[in-house]
Amino acid sequence: MNRYSTLLLAAIVAAVPMLATAADPPPIPDAFKNQTNFCSGTYALCIKAACVPVPTLDRLGNYYVEHALCTCDVVQGWSMGPGSCEDRQPVTNKNGKTYLISTYSNLYNSTHLTLSCPNTEAVWAWCFGAPCAVDEKDPTKAVCNCPVTIGAFMTLGGECRPSACKGLWSAATPQGDKFANDYYAWYMKENKLPPSPPAQACPVDTPVPSPKGRE
Repeated sequence: MNRYSTLLLAAIVAAVPMLATAADPPPIPDAFKNQTNFCSGTYALCIKAACVPVPTLDRLGNYYVEHALCTCDVVQGWSMGPGSCEDRQPVTNKNGKTYLISTYSNLYNSTHLTLSCPNTEAVWAWCFGAPCAVDEKDPTKAVCNCPVTIGAFMTLGGECRPSACKGLWSAATPQGDKFANDYYAWYMKENKLPPSPPAQACPVDTPVPSPKGRE
């Protein structure tokens, strides 16, 4: 074997581990352990949903909020979430009300940007796996009962307006948002399904639209 062939073989061998690890999935954080089952079907998608708080009154007359009602979209396709695919099928009771759960997908990543809200005291709703009821007047919408949490968050809602960070949105932690985006994109590519790349971030300095009629 000549020197050129030896170098070529060494380069190929060195590249093999890189190719093997390139297809490895992102590590699963604790918040998503045993909750990354992929199913194709009907689900509620809440990642850009606006929410309203559900106030609760304790015995001392103090108000507090532990849950929010978020208006999410009812869509069809692949999603990642907890439970088996059979358990995640919508259920319609004898009164005609349909229930399902909120799961995750990158469906809106091509049309929406990710708003980052770094305030560690921000309030947001964690809708992943939350129970939802389909709107009887508009079956494309579902109202989901989501637990409320506090901390920095990221969401596809808010239309990149920094002021929107003061609102209540269905969202995820920065770490959870990155994992969900990356893992979903990895799964779709690994299984030769329609590509769904991670969402792009909002511009750091989003320009304020000029008043109508002014430059």
